[in-house]
Amino acid sequence: MTLLEAREPRYRHHAGGPEAVAGASIAVARGEVVGVIGPNAAGKSTLARLCSGLLTPQQGSVSLQGEPIANLSRRERARRVAFLPQHPPHDLSFTAREVALMGRAPHLGLWALEGPRDFERAHAGLREMDALDLADRPVSQLSGGERQRVFLARAFAQEAAVLVLDEPTAALDLAHQVLLVSALRRRAREGGGALLVLHDLALAGAACDRLVLLDRGRVVAEGPPAVVLRPAVLSPVYGTEVEVVANPATGQPLVAPRIPR
Repeated sequence: MTLLEAREPRYRHHAGGPEAVAGASIAVARGEVVGVIGPNAAGKSTLARLCSGLLTPQQGSVSLQGEPIANLSRRERARRVAFLPQHPPHDLSFTAREVALMGRAPHLGLWALEGPRDFERAHAGLREMDALDLADRPVSQLSGGERQRVFLARAFAQEAAVLVLDEPTAALDLAHQVLLVSALRRRAREGGGALLVLHDLALAGAACDRLVLLDRGRVVAEGPPAVVLRPAVLSPVYGTEVEVVANPATGQPLVAPRIPR
């Protein structure tokens, strides 16, 4: 089953400007983790916001579990897709536990208070992201990596079928990157799906079943990591020479820029 599908969406941030997304179709099936990669200003974050319903395509369409996203209420949309922005707010006075509980809002009626299951899911999200020890601390007092883990816990607590995460590992250390990828792979095995915007190409190759390479709002390559993460594909898009070797332990592609010394 297809959880998320964007068909030839087009979007300009202002009239007369260039298209940030120029027909970049993408889909996430149940059980799949898909990575969106590409250089700066390729349209990755804009595409992620279109797929989450935070932006409306000026042409094309986006659907969640087969239904046009435009036909869904905000509450129903939030039950189907959870979005993590590239830069979550950092000056909140709420505690980490309160932020994680915000993920339960789509499951509560108007003016309803959180019940035992809501607290359990928020607790589970914090535990999954190794953030239980932060539960009573204000988010404004946390480091960037700690704050990122709390907002990931909120996304997990939302229990949406598909997660759309924009640079979710940018502030995470290596151990917590592995923790996050393991959590996403586990959700995929349980029938969920994820769309990840990533700059770390080696991590993208290790974490994702399929990669979509964007350039100037268009899809220029798509397929398994071993197909997309090749010098002949990456170098023209990124504008620099890259080296790709197989990880001797896993066989997954490792990508690094060629930097003369």
